[in-house]
Amino acid sequence: MMALKVAVTEDDSLFRKELVEQISSVPGLEVHYSTDSGEDLLRVLDKISPEIVVLDISLPGISGIDVAKTVRQKLPHTEIIFVTAHEDYIKEAVKLYATDYISKPLDTARLKQTLNRIKQNLSSPEKLLELKTGKGIQVTRPQDICVVEAIKKKTIIHTATKTFTSDHSIMEIEAQLDQGMFYRTSRSYLVNLSKIKAIKPVSRTSFEILFVDKDCKAYLSKSVYTGFRSKLKKLSAGGGQP
Repeated sequence: MMALKVAVTEDDSLFRKELVEQISSVPGLEVHYSTDSGEDLLRVLDKISPEIVVLDISLPGISGIDVAKTVRQKLPHTEIIFVTAHEDYIKEAVKLYATDYISKPLDTARLKQTLNRIKQNLSSPEKLLELKTGKGIQVTRPQDICVVEAIKKKTIIHTATKTFTSDHSIMEIEAQLDQGMFYRTSRSYLVNLSKIKAIKPVSRTSFEILFVDKDCKAYLSKSVYTGFRSKLKKLSAGGGQP
């Protein structure tokens, strides 16, 4: 397998040098581009097409969050790692499906662990779900699913681009999905935590969940709220990403 291309954007030159050295020390990774400017990275993004982008948030000009939004639009499968002194942007990072959010000073062990996890995932054949429907087989990537909704013994699968009814039960689908990424928010809903846009109370016993890529809703029972928040926090810290 060819080395994975990494782009680094960090305005502190000494810290950027440290990042480049640490990333380059991981076998199978190669830093193809490093810069102190988000605008500079975006100018060359199409040309270098990195598999991994490592970003600071506080950059001169365009912020790291805005850089990541453009990266996500142009290269939807590129892995994004934030390394930053700011702890206030974790929710934005989750919405952008960031692989990790590492606080400064640099935790080199965590950075290398995350990079090795990405390398392993990208070198493995992509997992696809083959789901039976009344019209045949629907093939979808688990990470594209926003929510699985139980309807009697069947399920409705909502992805960013399609909605279809599966002949599988919600329990059968749950058994095939990453438990770090998906959470059973009630008897009827299985939710992709990385796709959540907002949560709001709708009654004394439940919350409504809205999604980033899909105009649909799910419901969260207050009885499982504590476990739900724990899983969401773990994902935000980079521990739940497949």
